[in-house]
Amino acid sequence: MSYEVPMSRIDEMADVSAEAFIANNDPIGNFMFQNEPNNLILKRRFFRSLVTSCSPKAVRHGISPALEAVSIWFPPGMDHAGDVDVDPFSAQDFVNEETMKKMQAINETIAVLTAHLGQEPQWYLHLVAVRAQFRGQGYSSQLIRPMLARAGSEGLPCTLITQSMENVRKYEHWGFKLVKEMQVPCSQEKFYSMRKD
Repeated sequence: MSYEVPMSRIDEMADVSAEAFIANNDPIGNFMFQNEPNNLILKRRFFRSLVTSCSPKAVRHGISPALEAVSIWFPPGMDHAGDVDVDPFSAQDFVNEETMKKMQAINETIAVLTAHLGQEPQWYLHLVAVRAQFRGQGYSSQLIRPMLARAGSEGLPCTLITQSMENVRKYEHWGFKLVKEMQVPCSQEKFYSMRKD
């Protein structure tokens, strides 16, 4: 049974997410901030915001109160419209003027893929993050499988967007199917939308 992360622990959850994505050498973080001298600080800020910007209506789980791994799901009817970025980026945050353009291109790509997922009721997996020292212990499955079962009992699909073919293969293991892939303009980076009916 997973641990429901209370709003009072969102900062801790955000730290776990940032630590996990940075340790996993996330390709999108590398792409956005590769030409920034303080790229690690910017990556940390960006990956923390994936947690802190989410609406309180999102479903937040951890493996246990120790937060070895965490996940965030958007319930049916919730989308990114309720997000509030408490630490938004601006052009002044970057040394390289291309960084802001890259971030905008990524946001536009994700917006197109999100719209493609449709407006029907669905559970959307916003993120799952496992701390480096706990990888390979099945923690992702412990966070994902119960929500897939819940969606199945409700007769609802599950959807997600991910940023690497390696992740696509992992999610296929849980029954997701690749629906659409989309290249970020002026780059080799791609995002992939997936669905499990």
